[in-house]
Amino acid sequence: MKSLNVRIGFVPSYRFGDLPWCQKMRDDSLSVFAEVKGMETLVPVPLSSDENSSDGGVHTPNGMVSTLDQAELVADYFHQKKVDGLILCPLDFGDERSACKIAEKLRVPVLLYATKEPEAKKDPGLGRKSDSYCGNLAMASGLYRRKILFHYAGIFFPEEPEFQDAVQTFVRAVAVTKGMKGAYLGQVGVRPPTFETVGYNEAALIHSFGQNVIYVNMADIIDEAKGYGDAPVILEKMADIRKSFSETSVSDIYLRHAAQLEHALTKFWEENNLSGMAMQCWPSVQRMMGICVCSVFGRLTSKGMLTACETDLLGVLAMLVNYRAAMGETVPHFVDWTIQHRENPDRFLAWHCGNAPVCLARDPQKTALRSFRDMTGELPIEEQDPSAGLARFQLRPGRVIFCRLVEYDYKWKMLIATGEIIPSDEELAGTWAWVQVPDHERLYRTLIEEGFIHHASMIHGDQTKSLLQACKFLDIEPVLVE
Repeated sequence: MKSLNVRIGFVPSYRFGDLPWCQKMRDDSLSVFAEVKGMETLVPVPLSSDENSSDGGVHTPNGMVSTLDQAELVADYFHQKKVDGLILCPLDFGDERSACKIAEKLRVPVLLYATKEPEAKKDPGLGRKSDSYCGNLAMASGLYRRKILFHYAGIFFPEEPEFQDAVQTFVRAVAVTKGMKGAYLGQVGVRPPTFETVGYNEAALIHSFGQNVIYVNMADIIDEAKGYGDAPVILEKMADIRKSFSETSVSDIYLRHAAQLEHALTKFWEENNLSGMAMQCWPSVQRMMGICVCSVFGRLTSKGMLTACETDLLGVLAMLVNYRAAMGETVPHFVDWTIQHRENPDRFLAWHCGNAPVCLARDPQKTALRSFRDMTGELPIEEQDPSAGLARFQLRPGRVIFCRLVEYDYKWKMLIATGEIIPSDEELAGTWAWVQVPDHERLYRTLIEEGFIHHASMIHGDQTKSLLQACKFLDIEPVLVE
C-alpha cells in the first residue's frame, strides 16, 4: 500500500492590517500544514532582492495576496501545478476580491478559515491587529455569490489542535474528490444474470463525475491469462499466494490459474490507468477457468487495485471513496450486509465469500485459502475444483465505517454509517466480522427506505467528517446513520 497525496494551494489574504501579525499567522499556518498527512502545500513566496523564481514558484509582496493582478499570477501558478484544493484565510480583513478570483478560476474544493483576534494595539489609536473575523464574512459572501463550493472550518490560532484536525479532514475530502473526478473504472464481464441490483447508469457517471468505464470481455481476460503458462512471473505469484496464507487446502492447479488471472487483471489495470475495477465472479469464470476468484480480488485490493465482486461498479466506487478518505493507509473490504446477530439485535454480519485482503485479518496465523465446498480444510484436496479460491478468516477488531453509493434519476446518495468490529470465537466461512452499531433497526430501515443495496464498502477508521465534506464538493446527498 502506498499513501496518497494531494496538492493544496494556500491563499494568505492581506489588506492593510498589522503586517508582522499577518506574517506570523501565515508562517504559523504553513508550519501546521507541514504536519498534515498527505498534504503538499503551494503558497506565494515573499519578494526579496536575493530570491528568484527558478523553482517555478510565484512571488508577491510579503508572500500574500492583496490585488487582482496578484490573484491572476497566483491562479496561473496554481493551475500550472494542478492544485487539487485551496485554503483561503483573511490574515487581517483580507481582500475578498483577489481570494475569490483565485477560487473562481480554479474551481476546486475550498477550505475557509479565520484567525482569532489578539490583544489590541497599545498605541494611541487602540486599533485591532487582525479583523480576520470580519473579513472572513466578506470572503465567504464572495464565494457564495460565485457559487463556489466551500467548507468553513472555524476561527483558530494556527497552533490549536482543532485547526490541524480541520485541515486534515479537508485534505481527506479533497483526496476523495480528486479520486472521483475523471476516474477510469474497469468492468470485466457482465453482471450476474439475476443481479439487477448491481445495474448502473453509465451516463450518470459521465455527467456527474466525468468518469469512463473501460470494458473487457471475460473470455479475452481468461485467454490472456491462460497464455502465460508457467512463465517465471506466474511461478513467483504461485509461491507468493501460497505463503500469504497460514494454511492452504487448494491444488497447484488452482494456484497456477489464480496467478495467471491475477497477472492478466493487473495488466488490464495498469494499461488502462484504472482507479477501480468490478468483475463478474460467477458463473462464467468457474466454467472457463475452473476456479473461484474471491482471494484474487483480495490480493488485488491489498495492492491498491480495488476490486469489487459481482460486477458491482458502484460498489467499487464506494471502495474508492473509503480508500481515498483513508489516504491509502488501509484498504477496504467489499462486504454483504448479511444477517442480524441471533442474540444481539444491534450486531450484523459484514461478510463476503472470501475476498478480504489478508492484511485485514484479526490473526495472521489463522488465515486459510479454502474451497467453497470445504471451509474447514478437512476434506481431501481435489486437483480440479472450480470452487477453490476463497480466503477464510475473521477481520481485526476496531472502529469501522461503511460507504455505499447509489444513483436514481441522476441524483446521487452516499450512505455513511459507523460501527465497531467485535471479536468472536465463532468459526464462520469466508471473510467476515460481527459489527456492533448504535441502532441496527434504524440502519437497516435506512438501507431499505433509501434504496441502498446489499453490498457496501467497509474500512477501518472513522472518516465521517471527510466524507460529508466530499459529498458537498461532489454534489452527493449524504445519508448519515450514526
